[in-house]
Amino acid sequence: MRVKKYLNDDWQFHSGELKVPFKTAKKAHALGGLTAALPAESEHRILPSAGGVHFLKLIAQGNVEMGLRNLAGTDLTSHLDSSWQTVTLPHDWKVAQPFVNNPANLMSGSKADGVGYYRRVFELPTELFKSHRLILHFDGVMRMADIWLNGAYLAHNNSGYTAIDLDITEMANYGDEGPNVLLVRADTTTGPEGWWYEGAGIYRSVWLEQVPYVSLNEKSLYVYTKSLAESSADLGIECSVENHTDNPQVVQPTVEINEEKISLEKVTIPAHEQHLYRANYSLKNPMLWTPETPNLYTARFKITDDLVQKEFGVHTFKYNENGFYLNGNRYELHGICEHQDFGGVGVALDQDIVSYKVSQMKRMGVNAWRSAHHFASEELLTACDRLGMLVINENRLLESTPWRVNDLEKMVMASRMHASIGFWSVANEELIGNTALGERVAKKLVQTIKKCDYEHLVMSAELLNPEGTVDEDYLKNFDVLGVNYPEAGVMGAGAELIKQNHPHLPMMSTENASYFSTRGVYKDDAEKCQCNNFGSMYSMVLPGKRKAGDPGVGGTAHPETVMDYFRQHSYMGGVFLWTAFDYYGEPSPFEWPGIGSQFGICDNCGFPKDYYYYYQAHWTSDDMIHVMPAWKRDALELDSDGKVAVRAFSNAQYAELFVNGISYGRKALDDCEVNWRVPYADGELKVCADNGGEVVASDCRHTSDIAKKVNVSSVYRGVQDTLYEISAVDQNGYLAIDSNDPVDLSIQDGTIIGTGNGNPANIETPVLNQVRLFNGRALVIVRRVGSQVELTAKLKTARHG
Repeated sequence: MRVKKYLNDDWQFHSGELKVPFKTAKKAHALGGLTAALPAESEHRILPSAGGVHFLKLIAQGNVEMGLRNLAGTDLTSHLDSSWQTVTLPHDWKVAQPFVNNPANLMSGSKADGVGYYRRVFELPTELFKSHRLILHFDGVMRMADIWLNGAYLAHNNSGYTAIDLDITEMANYGDEGPNVLLVRADTTTGPEGWWYEGAGIYRSVWLEQVPYVSLNEKSLYVYTKSLAESSADLGIECSVENHTDNPQVVQPTVEINEEKISLEKVTIPAHEQHLYRANYSLKNPMLWTPETPNLYTARFKITDDLVQKEFGVHTFKYNENGFYLNGNRYELHGICEHQDFGGVGVALDQDIVSYKVSQMKRMGVNAWRSAHHFASEELLTACDRLGMLVINENRLLESTPWRVNDLEKMVMASRMHASIGFWSVANEELIGNTALGERVAKKLVQTIKKCDYEHLVMSAELLNPEGTVDEDYLKNFDVLGVNYPEAGVMGAGAELIKQNHPHLPMMSTENASYFSTRGVYKDDAEKCQCNNFGSMYSMVLPGKRKAGDPGVGGTAHPETVMDYFRQHSYMGGVFLWTAFDYYGEPSPFEWPGIGSQFGICDNCGFPKDYYYYYQAHWTSDDMIHVMPAWKRDALELDSDGKVAVRAFSNAQYAELFVNGISYGRKALDDCEVNWRVPYADGELKVCADNGGEVVASDCRHTSDIAKKVNVSSVYRGVQDTLYEISAVDQNGYLAIDSNDPVDLSIQDGTIIGTGNGNPANIETPVLNQVRLFNGRALVIVRRVGSQVELTAKLKTARHG
């Protein structure tokens, strides 16, 4: 049977360039240096034959070591000095780098690009190669990756978003042959793939898979829904078996679904060939997968010496001129767009951190996730499968170069069976979209997708023009036309004009809002790079502070504008808000010291901003109400009469506002929102929601004094990680909203792997034993080691130093 062994521990990492090992050699496995075993790791770097030893002596006056050096072209005395450190994957080496004030790095998070080296030594049993092939898998290396194994150059990879699979069966060392040495060079200096923070290094998992010589091709395994009937689902099954032996093999796979075994045909597979099996299966009384009911089935693919289990969902997808249909029913997409980084860890997210991000969006009522603008990670798709979230899996670029097409095919094959996949996006806002060139390229990419996948919808996220000019042939490639920011004034009426001219064209809103806000902030402050949650006066497209109504003020569009547009254009299927979380890079509308975006509905640590609750009021049914702003004079903009704006979001019918127990009116909510202007007074701001009777929900804010201590609370506990909120409180236990103090950290039975605070202008180099609060809050991510994990946090202020 196959065995999967992770290689995430015990890597040695070096930041900065070394003498780059050669990629070509004069003799096999003779590159030497860091690509081969060092003296402390093995008695020999290469195990030559008797003839090989004789040859080395001949070319170097009897000195074998000198002969090896001549062949390798490198110094054989290489060693790992103090500049190397032990790291655990996933690892983003940019996180620990200082922020730099360089306009060239502004969009990518104000971290300098560079080169990093990773080195790992591992051993294999003597007899392993006789029974198993050995596949080395990198799930993601950012960005240009070069890989060496045992003194030989193994592979190059261009994209940080593409997995790398390498068969190392023959070139690995087994038993007494010596240890295996893996060297990886990750280079981000050759240009970014995106205009956001992308990180650097081996930021996803690495594993070895031992696979029998007669085996299932895991990427080929596929169960998909062909059609749904009243009490059954017609499923298609595909399964490829590979014969890597020297003899023909008779193979009859079985597939077990819902405790029923399906026997496929018995086939004789010639030596070193493979066979693709196809079958149909009728699943009785299927439990359908939806975001609300994420029912999963397990398919067990089996042959004599191999077994692979894969989860799948039963569902159908359709898009027409009226909108999106899931399992035959009209379905509103409450979507978000998201890059893949997170506070404190950069792009090095394990399954727990990804699951936390998805869970935080589920609580808001989100049911769809656009992986923008790159292939989704396995961790993201797994979380979305199980928690219930439809996914748009997006291709990086509209290019048909051989390696891009190959990357796209690998992405589709690897993720097509995930229950959460609903759409493939060919590209995002490409300059050549809706051109003859774009049509040819799109056709190639769509053909590549549909050759591999028979179930999901194909689209492209387009940035249209105000005149609605499109290329008819280009549009024919897609099941649905994705449109970014149809609600935005700066986009004009292009989407409406397209609909008028193509009334039967399926159209989908694929990117919306881009609304500026900084958590806990209620007045603009350009010096601190902070935006008012009520609506910033800074613009997406114009410099400096503007006035209301100017193009791009507050972002591309306000949340209320987005929701109103969808109500009037329901055929767009729903919305995909930009973005779920703030992300490093793209610090619009500011520049340095802004180092992160402010488009998120949550900050980059997952702490909700105010408009999180606006969407929650629209998209969830549990009684709720949220009031803004924070209640402290210095944090607010008061008018000449001493009054301040107050806003509440709720899914109830009515809300009543109180300041220190005095009512300022009970009002009906409109669009889940209600507003007041009231005189400011220190104390308590409280709002109560009702539906014509008793209070069903309430929320309040208190004027706080200086921070006296910090509280530590777990906000998410995963399989191996716990995420903690650190919050500062005053002597009354109220959140100290203006506390930006440092907090000392210590941990028992665990390791702190990341800290953050959500400040989009936090240019302090992170350290793991201290975190600075931002508006009273910070996040600490702990990897548990023992059962008695305890995180201790101590406030450091002028009084508590």
